[in-house]
Amino acid sequence: MPRRPSRDDLSPRSRRHKDLRRLGRENRNLRGENQILREAAEPLIHRVPARERFAFIHQRRSRFSAKLLCRVLVTDGANYRAWVRSCSERRRRERDERHLTELIFEVHAAHPAYGVLRVTRELQRQGIPVGRRIVARLMREHGISGITRRKRRNLTKPDVGAATVPDLVRREFTAPMPGLRLVGDISCSVRYVALCWIPHIVGRDWRVIPRSPGLPGRES
Repeated sequence: MPRRPSRDDLSPRSRRHKDLRRLGRENRNLRGENQILREAAEPLIHRVPARERFAFIHQRRSRFSAKLLCRVLVTDGANYRAWVRSCSERRRRERDERHLTELIFEVHAAHPAYGVLRVTRELQRQGIPVGRRIVARLMREHGISGITRRKRRNLTKPDVGAATVPDLVRREFTAPMPGLRLVGDISCSVRYVALCWIPHIVGRDWRVIPRSPGLPGRES
């Protein structure tokens, strides 16, 4: 009885065919897994800010091609290249801001009472072209503030010992019919080159402004 051919007896052509079938199965499995992972991660990718995706691609560009990373992360390649070109400008701006912050600390140490305007003028006096807004932002970020002796003025000073006015409408400003629930208020108006304080009553569906002596009123 003739024996079956062993694995060593297979021809190179048969072994090649078997290897191709094995590689084909692995390729199909990898494609399926890749599609599953991509569909699962795509909603999360869109929630990540673009600058974080650009930084992720930039850190791994030595291992993978930027084109492949942009395609997998669903990121526009043109925007990524523009972000890379602007990296040097951002680094220069950060370096300038660190140097400017050191100068602000020096000015504030010499003049603790200086605020944003005086610090800006002192820096400009030293020949540093800087604007008030960037100085205000850096001082706010680093907790730098001037010393002021002015007291804060509050126009409204509530009486702590006064009784609390009850809420009669209970925060319900709707009414089933006009004239059922009314609220009073005082408005400031300019009439005939004069400042007038006019009380009025506001309802759900109608409003009455009483006539003041010598001033034309309005009723609607």
